[in-house]
Amino acid sequence: MELYYKNETLFVDVHETINETIANTMKKRIFNIIDDYDIDRIILKTSKTNASEKALLQNLEKEYKQKYNGNLIIK
Repeated sequence: MELYYKNETLFVDVHETINETIANTMKKRIFNIIDDYDIDRIILKTSKTNASEKALLQNLEKEYKQKYNGNLIIK
């Protein structure tokens, strides 16, 4: 997982298979960065998406929308 900030946007590139552990780690890192730096635009890119990965990403998106008022885009 690679995180970088550019043009007022936090980019999260996920290269590994997303499982529950990876999803929780990703959520903690993203949410901590948002809390510390008040970033309201996040783009999460992943190349692999099977049904279980999609469900984990949807849960992450749901939690993000409940907690923050920003824009999370999953590609």
